Amino acid sequence: MFAAIAATLAIVALGYGLKQLNFLPEAAWQTLSPLCYRVLFPGLLFNLMSQADLGAVSLVPFLATIAGGSVVIVGFALLVGRATAMRGASLSSLVQGSLRHNGFLVLSILQGTFGVAALQLGAIAIAFLVPISNIVSVVAILMLGRPAGGMGMKRAILAEIARNPLLAAMLVGVLVNILDVPVPEFISQVAALLGAAALPLLLLSIGASLQFGAIAGNVVPLGAAMLAKFLVFPLALVAIGYGFGLDPLALAVLATVGSAPTASSSYTLATELGGDARLMAEIVSLQTLMAAVSMPLWIWIAGVIAAY
Repeated sequence: MFAAIAATLAIVALGYGLKQLNFLPEAAWQTLSPLCYRVLFPGLLFNLMSQADLGAVSLVPFLATIAGGSVVIVGFALLVGRATAMRGASLSSLVQGSLRHNGFLVLSILQGTFGVAALQLGAIAIAFLVPISNIVSVVAILMLGRPAGGMGMKRAILAEIARNPLLAAMLVGVLVNILDVPVPEFISQVAALLGAAALPLLLLSIGASLQFGAIAGNVVPLGAAMLAKFLVFPLALVAIGYGFGLDPLALAVLATVGSAPTASSSYTLATELGGDARLMAEIVSLQTLMAAVSMPLWIWIAGVIAAY
């Protein structure tokens, strides 16, 4: 387990080091991120969802666990914001930093640690959580932060969902799976090849996007965001899942999702809709650094709990 997690985070660190050494021009890094996000990762997700054994786990309690954990973590962020009189834009970044997850890291660690079954289950969790986190994030920014140039709530939510290629890839994959649509062999091979290229390039891109030099000042929201991913969210998911009687693999997947750092796309959303983009960049960077401890720790805790 630890070797797989260490290898994943080592590639992230390599990406950060290459960016600091100016190994590639800035334009290359800026091109790599959309290539991964809009082409490679959707190919991986389509391949996973179209082939996933949707009956391998009790989906209702599994998805109910994710929904319940999401309510807990958003409530935690809002309570912290109210108790500390946090300004709206900062609170919206805390909400994003508490709920959203980096699916690239999640799938890479699940694949290296537990294999294909966990990889497919992780993709199911991501397919369910991505629209929830996107909608909550948009609502939080528009209600708590600055208005996004007059953009209405419904329009902003629909725009965020419509432009998300991951959702489209997962939806098509699920439909193909449920309807048992035959997929031509060459399409499966193309998707598999894209998936094979996706994870290492995505991990390098994550490392290159980290901005530790910007960290300064926001002690309360940063501390709360760290606590959310180091304790509150993974604890809520594992506890609820254990209460539902989920199997050890499902608990491990939930622990991985709950302790994963926030997606770097959170920064983009905060910038476009008027949230606190600088704080968002700080949260992403610190949580990614903290993941070296939190993710293996919670996978281990989930295993210990599942043994009882």
